[in-house]
Amino acid sequence: MKPLYSVLAILTSVTIIGMVTISTQQASAFGFVERQEFKKLTKDFEKDVLDAAIGDPGIIPGLVDKYHDDVIALFRQ
Repeated sequence: MKPLYSVLAILTSVTIIGMVTISTQQASAFGFVERQEFKKLTKDFEKDVLDAAIGDPGIIPGLVDKYHDDVIALFRQ
């Protein structure tokens, strides 16, 4: 059952990243610094999710919530 959760977690992460990336590309007022911060935030999120999928998939929902909150905070700057 653990491999199934890992695959679902990775697919969910990729979907969320894709949706946020599309939204980011549509935001024409988004500046260079914010784009760099978003890329770093996304890279860190991807790494954390992959590490969690190998170790403890149960923490992935918390990682997704944190990523969501961080992205919203970045857009509100």
